Formats: sequence, C-alpha cells, structure tokens
Amino acid sequence: MPRLLVVDDTEDNRIILNRRFTRLGYEVVEAEDGLSALNLIGREPFDVVLLDIMMPGIDGLEVLRRVREELTENQLPVIMVTAKSASEDVVEALLMGANDYITKPVDMEVAAARVEMQLRRKRAEDHSRAAYRELEQTLTGLQEAIEHAENKQAALVDLGPEVRAPLDGLLGAAKVLTKVCDTPDLKKMIAVIEGAALSLDRLVAEAVLDEPAPPVAAGKARKVKAGKPGRIRVLSADSDPARRHGVRLVFAEADVDIELSEAHSGAEAAQLAGVQPYDLILMNVEMGDGLNGVRVIRRREAEADARRTPVLAVSKDGAAAAEAVAAGADLHIAMPITAAGLLTALARALSRESEDLSAVA
Repeated sequence: MPRLLVVDDTEDNRIILNRRFTRLGYEVVEAEDGLSALNLIGREPFDVVLLDIMMPGIDGLEVLRRVREELTENQLPVIMVTAKSASEDVVEALLMGANDYITKPVDMEVAAARVEMQLRRKRAEDHSRAAYRELEQTLTGLQEAIEHAENKQAALVDLGPEVRAPLDGLLGAAKVLTKVCDTPDLKKMIAVIEGAALSLDRLVAEAVLDEPAPPVAAGKARKVKAGKPGRIRVLSADSDPARRHGVRLVFAEADVDIELSEAHSGAEAAQLAGVQPYDLILMNVEMGDGLNGVRVIRRREAEADARRTPVLAVSKDGAAAAEAVAAGADLHIAMPITAAGLLTALARALSRESEDLSAVA
C-alpha cells in the first residue's frame, strides 16, 4: 500500500484529502505544520508528499528545501499545494526540486492523477535502483569467477562452451542496458561488468589454448609478417566452437594482419577452399570428416593444377600425424594448442617446412 503524507495547517483540508486517498487505496498520514512533517519524513518512509506552501512557522518552501538536502526528486516526490497558481512561490518551489503542484481549491480528480503519476515514477526509480544493486552483485560474482578461473584455469578446458554461453547472454544484456540507460553511474557499472565478463571469456579461451596469447603472439607475429608480407588468409576448421574461439583470440591479438575464416566441418572447409585461396588451412582431423576434407582439398588442387595450400592438421593424439600427412597435410600439431605452438606452426607452414610440430605444442 503506497504511503502518502499530507501536510496542511488547515484541518478540514487534511480530512478531505485523507478520505479521498484512503478510498483510492493509500495509507494517509497527516502533519499539521512544517516541523511535524520534517520529523515524520525523518522517521518514516513515504512514497509521495502533498505539501501546502502557505503555513505558519516553517512554511512549505522551507520544508521542501530541507527535504531536498537529504532526498532527491526520485527518492521522495513532493507535490506543492498553493492557492496562487501563477505565483513566484510555485516557480521557486519547482526550481528547488518540487515534482509538481496543484492549486486550491483542490480538484480531487486532478490531485489523484498527479499523485498517481509521481507514484509510478518513484516505483520505476525504485526498480532501477534494485537493478543497479543486482548489477553490483553480478560484478562481484564475475570478479570472484575471474579469480577462481585464474587459480583453476586448467579445469576450464572442458567447460569452455558451458561457461561461454551464459557470458554471451550477459554481454548481450549489458549492451541492451547501455542503449536504454541514461544514468551515468549505471552506465559506468555496465561498462565494468562488460570488461569483467570479457576478461573471464578470455581466460576460458586461453585455457582452451593452454597458454596466454599476447606475450608470445607479439614476438611470433613479427616473424610471420617478415616472411609473408601483407594480409594472411587463414581458414580454421573445427566442429568445437570453444577451440575455434580460442584460435580466433590468438590471431585477433597477434600483431599480424590475418583474415580468419571458419568452417564447422571438413566438407565445409573443402568447399570454402575451392571458392577462394588461403595461405593456411587449420584442420582438426579428429572431426568425422576432417581427414576426408584434407583429401578433397588436395584432389581438387591436383585436378585444377592449382597452388598447394599449406594444411596444418590438429588432433589430440600425436599418433595421428602420420595419417594426417598421408591424407595431404603438411604439418601436424597436437592439442591442447598453445599460442606459441599455433603461431610457430603458422610461420613454418607459410615457409613450407614439412615436419611434425607436436613438440612445440
């Protein structure tokens, strides 16, 4: 039940307003002067205040001034009641933070509508503050998750897709909130949450690769760029979205101009390779059609007498290297893939060095 404080030095006015709003479902509390009103507001919560301007002693304007020192317009809406609809007092009250005003004699339908409007605004503000508190709790949870991930990073390898799914939902919600929110503090909190979520997302991807990307990537990338100037076109074929995401992060943060395409199967990789040229194809040969994808690529190259595209085979078992090379792969790298191993393999594949690189993984 919403609580309404009626402040008026005339008892008959208070009685009329009390009866009207009680019938509308409000809990009405009366104050006969400014001092009583300030004491009540200091002790009890109210949703809206109807405040008479002209009162002996502490008048309505002084009450409003003191209230606004503690409570904002959203925290406690105040509607001024005045007998002078166009007076300087009304203008002053609005400048001091009054939410609205009504005139005497009071039109009860107008008064009820304006009180209801302020009540709705206050409820919306209360919901916004509750959402802000939830965002703070979410941020705390993300920070704890990041600390936990740093200590238990190895455990994230098998949990990558499960962890990333809720993160993607959180980031999407944060973007929507950023678009509709115009509160600076809330926008700042959303930005921090986005940053924390992206940090956790990065930890998951690095766990999939089993090594942080930036330090090694920068050094290896310069070698790749020196031997192969210009943009490097890479096709990454893997049915596991977590591993594809990990490869994407390594290349995205490397200091090298890489255009990365992705395929979810060997057949899709072979189809893409037939449409446009690549400088390197990264193929997970443990996919159901991974090895066959390599064979199809090599057969099409031979039929068209086309340039041979370096293929880097990937598998969990180093013993698959021989089978992969027999299918037409140039190199093999064993999982879990490290940033160092991936970039080293990229450099050697571009140099056409045919060898088993599982040792550098």
